[in-house]
Amino acid sequence: MKLVFFLTFFYFSFIEAHHKIYSPLVEEGRQSFEWRGHFDVDDRVEVNKAHHHVLETEYSWTSFWQSELEFHISDKKDTPLDWEKTEFQNQIQIANFENFAGALYFSYNFVSEGGEGDEIEYKYLNQFYNEDFGIISNFIFEKQVGKTASGSTTFDLSNYVYVKNLIFNMIDFGILGFSDFGEISNFNVFGEQEHQYGFQIESDFKFNEIEYEWAVGYLHGLTDASANHTIIWNFEVEFF
Repeated sequence: MKLVFFLTFFYFSFIEAHHKIYSPLVEEGRQSFEWRGHFDVDDRVEVNKAHHHVLETEYSWTSFWQSELEFHISDKKDTPLDWEKTEFQNQIQIANFENFAGALYFSYNFVSEGGEGDEIEYKYLNQFYNEDFGIISNFIFEKQVGKTASGSTTFDLSNYVYVKNLIFNMIDFGILGFSDFGEISNFNVFGEQEHQYGFQIESDFKFNEIEYEWAVGYLHGLTDASANHTIIWNFEVEFF
């Protein structure tokens, strides 16, 4: 019954990216270190085997405010192991109810790749959840700034629908999707938009008062602008 509800909901959901979907929930005193990334498989040489890695540290200053620092490293056809950008992020939780949470997110991205402009990024995050199910959505707005900036504000949308402890009563299973629509002032036609959807499994365990979390997943591209296949992963160490 859980699985029927879960799949039905996602069928009617929209389906971005360095492939992280942010929860709006903030836990005071939480600190974490994270490595996540993705690996593309595609029939185009310029896309095939490209991979991206993010090293992140996060700290929750209060019960509603947390900060994150991210270092992005990418390996593309023309830029092997390039230090792409550094992000400084802040998240403020603005809603906290029994089965719903919402947050605002702001990031300034110092871009070091290819002389491009820096980026500012705004997100609205929400989550509906109970002990068995969860639905997380991220609404993402991004714009280049500075002397070398180009283009106008872009819009991305991410969704993650998951069932807790669905596999062996210890592994969560979820369907997730990432969409990049292009500039708000002039959305790209569908074939030029980036849409990927797929599934993810994740779990966690505690050892010596430190919590370890892992997640791996697969995404399939829906358009020519998207990589045909993408493997994603996330490994996190969390403590208070």
